[in-house]
Amino acid sequence: KITSVRQSMREIKNDPRLKRASEEAIAKAVDRRVISFTLDGETYWIKRKMGNGRKQFAKYSVEKEFYFEVAKMTIAGRMAPLLVPEILVLTPDYMVTKDGGRTLKNWLESDMPEDDKEQLLEEAGRALCSLHQAGIVHGRPALRDITWKEGHFTFLDWENRMLTKDIEEQKAVDLILLLHGLAREDYREEGHRMEALDRGYLAQGGEKTRENAIRLFRKHGVLCRIVKALSPFHMVDVEAARKVCEYFLN
Repeated sequence: KITSVRQSMREIKNDPRLKRASEEAIAKAVDRRVISFTLDGETYWIKRKMGNGRKQFAKYSVEKEFYFEVAKMTIAGRMAPLLVPEILVLTPDYMVTKDGGRTLKNWLESDMPEDDKEQLLEEAGRALCSLHQAGIVHGRPALRDITWKEGHFTFLDWENRMLTKDIEEQKAVDLILLLHGLAREDYREEGHRMEALDRGYLAQGGEKTRENAIRLFRKHGVLCRIVKALSPFHMVDVEAARKVCEYFLN
């Protein structure tokens, strides 16, 4: 990982104008971790080496998390360049990438016709499977971290680690987490939307990973029984987990 970061810092040209614009944007928003700005009509995003407030008890320091994400993006970008944001500026304190469009969550909450939304989810399933087929696992593919623009998907936020070291199991967890993200939004059309995403994943050749996902749920069946028992309390993540359990096992 460290070698990948060092190589990235040597390879990235760090365009002076883009770097200067980035630092001007940071100076105007010194307390923000993620900042957007425009240059020559293009939108860019800065991600700074700062804590996100969600990992106070994390094992790794903010600095290690930042470099872990840079390394992961570098490796993923070489293996699946169309699905990973290119780092255009990289310093010890921040990285800059080009805007990839609206997030999947934004599109699903827009006035786009439902048939088009389901088609978009089907294509998102294909995109996730393509990432996996390239040997890359995201770690937490959430609706807010997948962008779509002019037919092109980009996966954001590569800082998440997985407990299991088995890459095939990691792919299954990726698929489960993305379906869980759909279920936790409590969309009226969630059933059809989950089917659309799953259909796209399978169409791209994801049968083995889907089988592994089902195997995981059967292996940890007690968890499915627990979330079902907790269902009357209407906890968002628990309810979403119950729905995904039922989707795979019914």
